[in-house]
Parts: sequence; structure tokens; C-alpha cells
Amino acid sequence: MTDERTRIDAFHLILAPLLGALLCIPLMTRAVAAGAPSVVGQFVADAMTAKNERAGRIEIYIGRWSSDEELNRLREPLQTGDATRMLSILQQSRRPVGVVFLPGIQGHGARALSRTPRTLWLARELATPTGRQVIAVAGEHLGFGEPPLEARDPVTEFSLIDIRFGADGVGVGKVVPAGDVRFNPTTRMLETKNYEAHPVRLSGVKSAISGEKGLP
Repeated sequence: MTDERTRIDAFHLILAPLLGALLCIPLMTRAVAAGAPSVVGQFVADAMTAKNERAGRIEIYIGRWSSDEELNRLREPLQTGDATRMLSILQQSRRPVGVVFLPGIQGHGARALSRTPRTLWLARELATPTGRQVIAVAGEHLGFGEPPLEARDPVTEFSLIDIRFGADGVGVGKVVPAGDVRFNPTTRMLETKNYEAHPVRLSGVKSAISGEKGLP
């Protein structure tokens, strides 16, 4: 119950402004459960440890996709390697796009069992020749693959989630800091430099919206 209440409260806090002031909490809860159109992206995955073992369930909710303008504000500081300015731009937006929930921790008390929410400030999607790519950016460190207690510490950092889906609708996600991010001028997406060289942090990523497999 504590875990579910934490998830719902954080979801409402971050996404409620995006779904419209007239939506009350019960309606929003039903909309999320049904994969309503107002939630444009909802994903589930297994977080992976440094030993490539499952560390718990990850949930990602996207309330809206970021505009070209929001993305373009990050291009210049990204090209100059100015991670501090990139963080500042994210924090100035005041328009979160979603939330990712880190897994709870077994054997450390009831509080540690609750999932930890991290706000997402940028999110984009793209149809690819092999399926789909989804990226999301948080302003805090996402410690997938790290000792679970340390991963929950709130550390300010530009963190990119880069998920690549195959034709079957199943994806693999990498999580990298600003120094491992590039702007792809062809796709107009932020993406991971040397994607294949980074360890898998999210495995078996799937859309939780009913009937959705990939982009049309």
C-alpha cells in the first residue's frame, strides 16, 4: 500500500498539470490504469545490476512529448560540453514531462520498499528502420546498476535514458550522463554516444499502453 501510494502521489504531483486542471485524482488514476490517450507514453522494464541481474521493476510515465523548441535549447550547451548549463535549462523549464520510478529495496524496512520517483524534463520518440527510439532526460542521477541504497540518493545530474525498440516492440535501455550524450542532426534526437558500448540498464522494455507496439 505504501509503495502504491508513493507511486500515485508522485504521478499526480508531476503529471497533473499536463493532463488539465479539470481532471481530478480519481479520474487520473483510472486514466493511467487504462492507458488513456492523455498519457502519451507508459513503459515497464527490468532494471539491471552491474552483474546483469534483475534488480526490480521500472515504470516510466510520459505526460507529453517535448517540443522542438525545448530540445533545441539544449543543443548549444551540449555541443560545448556545458553540463551545468544543460541542467540549468532543464530546471528553468518548470514543465516536467513525466516520471520514472526506481525499484524498491528488499530487506531494508518498509520505507525502502517504496519506489523512488525521479522527474523527467524532456522526452522524445522516433520511428526507426528497426522499430522505435524513446529518450527521456532527468535532472537527477539515475543509479541503475549501482548498489540500491546509493542509487536512491538524490544527486543532481543530467541523466539520459535511451531506449531502442525492435520490431517486436521490446526494447533495451541505456542510461548515461551528459558527457556521453550527442545530438543527432539527422534524427533531431539526443542519443547515447557509442550506444552499443554502454551496459544495459533497462531490459525487456515494453509499452504498457494497451494495443501499442511501436509508432505507425
